[in-house]
Amino acid sequence: MRGYRFWGAPSRLEGYGLWTKCCIAGKIAVVHRLWARYVAGDPALHPLVAWPWPSVPWAAVLRSRAAFPTPRGALVEALRRQNERFLAQDPALQAAIAALQEPTTFTVTTGQQLGWLTGPLYTLVKAAHTLQLARELTRILGPPYRVVPVFWLASEDHDAEEVRTTEVGWGRLLRYEGTFTGPVGRHRIQAAFPPEAAPLALQRYWEVGQPWEMAFRAAMQALFAGTGLVWCSGDDPTLKALASPLWIAEIQHKRTYEAHAVAVSALRVLGERPCLHAQPVNLFWLSDAERRYPTPAEGPDLLTAAHLHPERLSPNVLLRPIYQEWLLPNLAYVAGPAEVAYWLELRWVFEAFGVPMPVVYPRGHLRVLPATPPDLPEGLSWEGVWQLSQNRLRTLLAELWGQAEWQALLDWAERHRPPVEELSNSPFLHSAQRSLMRFWAGWTQQLRRAALRAAQVRYRSSLEAVLHYRAAVEPEGRLQERSLNVHAFAPENPTQWVRRLLEEVTFQPGQWTLWQTTR
Repeated sequence: MRGYRFWGAPSRLEGYGLWTKCCIAGKIAVVHRLWARYVAGDPALHPLVAWPWPSVPWAAVLRSRAAFPTPRGALVEALRRQNERFLAQDPALQAAIAALQEPTTFTVTTGQQLGWLTGPLYTLVKAAHTLQLARELTRILGPPYRVVPVFWLASEDHDAEEVRTTEVGWGRLLRYEGTFTGPVGRHRIQAAFPPEAAPLALQRYWEVGQPWEMAFRAAMQALFAGTGLVWCSGDDPTLKALASPLWIAEIQHKRTYEAHAVAVSALRVLGERPCLHAQPVNLFWLSDAERRYPTPAEGPDLLTAAHLHPERLSPNVLLRPIYQEWLLPNLAYVAGPAEVAYWLELRWVFEAFGVPMPVVYPRGHLRVLPATPPDLPEGLSWEGVWQLSQNRLRTLLAELWGQAEWQALLDWAERHRPPVEELSNSPFLHSAQRSLMRFWAGWTQQLRRAALRAAQVRYRSSLEAVLHYRAAVEPEGRLQERSLNVHAFAPENPTQWVRRLLEEVTFQPGQWTLWQTTR
């Protein structure tokens, strides 16, 4: 897992509010470990998913998904209605939605909470990587198949703290002070933005009085117009009506609760622990004013709603992926680290509902280099720089730049090395051999420290240039993609910046990409 060390600010969360449950205290280590094992293709994790990573048999994935019925007509109707305001100006979006009518069209999906101004950078990274994967799979599968990229909007999430802040530069955290009550997507935007937000390019989409979901959707559409990326919200009466059988099965048979228990046992056998906790019924009551779990006494009312008003119910983190895959002809889900951790708990839940589980596809990572980086000594790359602490980097730079001087000192020390072995053969000094060896080893270490200090003085300007550049790109303990909004990189024209990202960056699953934006 190259370079993946820090999660950044706790308020920057990935995976439908999962971090509020999963990535606290010791559970952060669980996510780190599972992500590393999964990206590396650990065969011990293969039983936890439907398709092994990274050796994915895409043709078999397609056959499995094609055998499962998809409500294509209702899906297309809902997507056209949700994206109606964009269709006339975006033929690629029109064509992508229309293609979903065809039984030879499939999807790859990612998703995210509806962060203000699109949230942290990884939101755009996930969207861009999903676009690339859709094009790659269209090429791999060949005619007549087509793969459409879909971005699932987490409109029903209720974690207001996660979406109300955005960081437009290191130390420049902006906060929306509006009052959220129910699901964030339904929140009517209030005149509660800080004055610093007014000149930001995407702020114009957060119009007072309109739903928060529409603002996020419009901002993302502005960045990705013409790419064929489709925006889908599960908070839709047409789509919820299709999910009525899921809700009924969940209420009557407790399928998620029982299936998740199998996953928990499987994880414990592997020495891991779960991030999620199943409820007896993994549905919320949903209204403009609230999103809450039902009480045991509300069981009959819950079942009535599932039959007559399924739009009044909302799946939690365990059931939401089932709902998503019930609706979409999906081949893969492009997942971040926390999402991979919870998808590893879902195989038996998918099987309990008879829904095909997609490929869990680890997203790529991005680190933006806004200026030409200074030169590094031979033997160190910029990919490796971010794997080191600041202190270790300082020491390593001095060691590498001062290597010639250090080697000269070693050669001198070897030429002047006292004949410890000969001295130890003396009957008078034999018992002192260990002391003599320790003395010489200690003297060599002192020589090394002196050489290191000398190198730090001699190469101070080069050392400081590297350390300052690294701190400007990412202060230690922070990650750009988990903290900074796109305005930190392109305050005036984020759309052009995203276009360059799509043209110049090729993401690799689970790996870091360095993107130098200066030419």
